[in-house]
Amino acid sequence: MISNKQGLIEIGKLVFAFARVKRVTLYEDGITPESDTDHTVMLSICACSLASKLYPNLDIGKVAQFAIIHDLVEAYAGDTNTFNLSDAGRVEKEKREEEALTRIQSEFNGVYPWIPTTIEEYESLQTDEAQFVKVVDKVMTKLTHRMNAGAYLKKEGKTKEETLSHYGNQTKSLGDTYGDKFPEIIEILTQLTDDILKEAYA
Repeated sequence: MISNKQGLIEIGKLVFAFARVKRVTLYEDGITPESDTDHTVMLSICACSLASKLYPNLDIGKVAQFAIIHDLVEAYAGDTNTFNLSDAGRVEKEKREEEALTRIQSEFNGVYPWIPTTIEEYESLQTDEAQFVKVVDKVMTKLTHRMNAGAYLKKEGKTKEETLSHYGNQTKSLGDTYGDKFPEIIEILTQLTDDILKEAYA
């Protein structure tokens, strides 16, 4: 087993790798790519704020923990653009992320098992807190698009119909599973979608 000190060094390396992963979403300037750590901090603060105000029955500590690690496998798997992702693309994404989790388990189970254990608990989506974070995570992409008037959508030449279809399918999927537990979040998601469609395709 590696020492506590060496384990912390390995965590540092993992976080630096995570920070180097660039997402397709952009800053307010519509140019600078958002990093996985940018996204994670935004989600963590937003999820805790929303839970505290709207869902006091949730364990806000658990919400924070799940938000912090929700995308950590991407340190090794990389980010995947899920805009109208094909079934084959989704299978490939899941395969890469499973392999990344196996690597994280092998690196940290012996020294800091909280990391892989919390990832596994989140990905099982068995608790209200995990489901809540999963729903709020879908809001974050819309939030960045809203702040830069759909810069990514314009850059990639996504049509209004494509965007409406993707967002509609995503919201329906959430509603058909556990999104109905958090109607206020679905409402925010819908409002942001309406804003983006108006601003990006004016």
